[in-house]
Amino acid sequence: MFNIFSLFKKDPDKLLREATAKKKDGDMDGAIESLREAYKTISKTSVNYTIDPFLRLPLYLQQAGKNDEAWSEFNRLLVEGYPNQMKIRELIPMNHSAIYDKMRLFLQRENKPRESVKFGVFAYLSWGLGLHYQERKKELRTHISKSSIVAMLEGLLKKAKMPHLKNELVKIVMLEIKEFPNINLANIGKQIDQIVLR
Repeated sequence: MFNIFSLFKKDPDKLLREATAKKKDGDMDGAIESLREAYKTISKTSVNYTIDPFLRLPLYLQQAGKNDEAWSEFNRLLVEGYPNQMKIRELIPMNHSAIYDKMRLFLQRENKPRESVKFGVFAYLSWGLGLHYQERKKELRTHISKSSIVAMLEGLLKKAKMPHLKNELVKIVMLEIKEFPNINLANIGKQIDQIVLR
């Protein structure tokens, strides 16, 4: 059977496995190089991957101490997407949710749990937007219910050691939910920062 990857030097799956092996061996620069090579190979094909392999690069960069580069990579994924990404309205918010969630994790690992709160909220709201576009109405109702929002914020605020801010933040998120699906992440992000960073 014809293998499309035989046209190229390496199979991206093999390169992705190689990156994992190098990371385990502590060769972060080698792991990053293998990931970049895998992405380049993927971009020369029409094979569709999920966002997961592309979220590895910023986290590897963080582990290598290249935080600015890692953060730029997250922003590039949000703005430009990744090779062969299916640019369909129903899936883009799900991808954005995954990116925001890794940004939250990135900040928590950098011991910035307060700054991470808004990205946890962004991930949550983006997921809800995806549910809306996919017309998963029952899941969406549960997702944007007050009890789900409270549970999500409790988790984020526990990490930030700021449980006392729960009611204030629940109020902000519930107000934004009233406008759903016309959510304004920049606006809600500003409001969250004003509360958690004061």
